[in-house]
Amino acid sequence: MRMYRYISLLYIRHFFMIAFALAFFFAGLDYMQNASKLTGFNIKILYMFYKGSYALSLLFPIALVLSMIVAKMALIRSNALVSFYALGYSKKEVLRPFIFVSFILTLLYIALHFTTFVNSELYAKALMQKKHNLTVTRNLFVKYNDSFVYISQLIPSKKEAKDIRIYRMREGDLVQIIYGKSARFDGSRWLIADARIVTKPHVQGLSSQGLEIEHKKDVQTLEGFKPKILTSVFEGKRYYTIQDAYDALNLLVSQKLETSKVRSILYYMVVSPFFAMFLVIIFFLSIPPHARSSNLLLVSFVLTGTTLFVWGIIYLLYRISLSGVIVPELGTVAATALLAAGALYSYMFRTAR
Repeated sequence: MRMYRYISLLYIRHFFMIAFALAFFFAGLDYMQNASKLTGFNIKILYMFYKGSYALSLLFPIALVLSMIVAKMALIRSNALVSFYALGYSKKEVLRPFIFVSFILTLLYIALHFTTFVNSELYAKALMQKKHNLTVTRNLFVKYNDSFVYISQLIPSKKEAKDIRIYRMREGDLVQIIYGKSARFDGSRWLIADARIVTKPHVQGLSSQGLEIEHKKDVQTLEGFKPKILTSVFEGKRYYTIQDAYDALNLLVSQKLETSKVRSILYYMVVSPFFAMFLVIIFFLSIPPHARSSNLLLVSFVLTGTTLFVWGIIYLLYRISLSGVIVPELGTVAATALLAAGALYSYMFRTAR
């Protein structure tokens, strides 16, 4: 138990050192390039914070692998690893703290994607461009169930819309138009204030009734038409929380629209982060237990380069699947599954050597 706690704390300590060093190094370089565009001390601090958060969202899995490499090197150089083996601990027992900690940290990383952590890059850009409201969308025209909806100005953060028009269709024919200067989302449906409703009757002859126009103080419509996901889904943005992506996927499925982009984003946030844990298993067993049989500096360099290469391939596959060139399941999911198979093989067979 002491061995387990000792290795876990060593790994966690090195992880936080490497993760925050990488994040703020990235943020510092970016700040030096854009400092002249920022005005005010508070704005500069916020910009550094958002850029650091964005860097952390990219580099978190890499830090998991690099910290394992550094932690094992520390164990080797202090002869602690050889001592553990001499005391009767197996490779599996020494490896388990790394697996457990990397798994917990990966779950933490995924949990962060339920928050606005994923929007850090947007916030940083808004500060640099001196925009106070980065979530206003203009001239949005979308299809929802049997209706086409036009919104002149959508403000998802306030759940409000201005100048909204709803064109209701029935069997390919326009039957009703609802006009409203403003609308508000109450959590389940839209409430249009001072609505004007124009209903077109079914014309059978000259004696048929003409257009019917009525005014209503409030009209409840568009149930489930959530404002938070509208701009992301229909403007092609890729800044989702996991909940947003799940809601967007349900919306697109219900409208029988293409879902590959949202699936790619969802897989990238939920599935691909586990590649780091699988590399931890594979690389741990690739590093010799003592410095006499190999050049540890060269081994560290090769494994670090391999980590960056694998991360780059997974990110490239994500971007390719995002553009629709390949299906998402053949992108990050397939790559992560291959690494999982390699990690399982290494854990089952290479630990017995």
